[in-house]
Amino acid sequence: MATQFVLFGYHHLATIFTIVTISILFPFFVRFINNKNVTRSIFLLIGFILISHEIIKPFYRVIFYDHSIYEVLPLHICHIAAISMGLYVYTKIKFFFEVGYFFGLSGNFLAIITPDLDFSFPDAEYITYYFGHGLLLLCVIYACVCTKVQLTWWSVLRVLLFAVCLLPIIYGLNIYISQFFKGVNYWYLMITPAANTLLDIFPSPPMHIPYLAVLTVIIFTLIYLPFKYLNKNSYLNYQQ
Repeated sequence: MATQFVLFGYHHLATIFTIVTISILFPFFVRFINNKNVTRSIFLLIGFILISHEIIKPFYRVIFYDHSIYEVLPLHICHIAAISMGLYVYTKIKFFFEVGYFFGLSGNFLAIITPDLDFSFPDAEYITYYFGHGLLLLCVIYACVCTKVQLTWWSVLRVLLFAVCLLPIIYGLNIYISQFFKGVNYWYLMITPAANTLLDIFPSPPMHIPYLAVLTVIIFTLIYLPFKYLNKNSYLNYQQ
């Protein structure tokens, strides 16, 4: 029987540990196998599951979790990151990886640490929530460790500009959809989430947007620096 979700409680910490451990160790295990066909096949499989899950997620959330169709549209940062990474797997378009990397290691990781959930394991919503977010993290790290990818400071700038361009669109969609569903809150631009998050230290929406912009620049920079260091020292981008 599912219990009330407790931030950084036993189940939450165990879930974070499991996701991070698998997301790091599994790619390096595949890299150790040193088989190009295996590496490629696993990457394609992860990408397929990632995209498939994003397609079916709105349906099972509406059918099984009683969510409104207006709140399950694939507009959140995590959804955009997952779709971008899935597209990168099959197209190898660099921009898709850039979006998946920066969105996936920022918004997605924050969602793993501070989820907006009511119940803990073994609640079905808890399991599917962490399955999707964990799979995205795995895909990003797998791409870094087992495939040839590159990021530069221009990558940081491109994704920042992409986010800036998307923000007014998402905000406008929030306002429009709120005519039909009052709880709509994509990118958390309308309401501070009930769960404890970094947004708690900022002013109430939408006055928190300038602070979010500054925080995003800082987080993207911090996310890029480890890649730059590890790539420079040949820990990433394994070449067979």
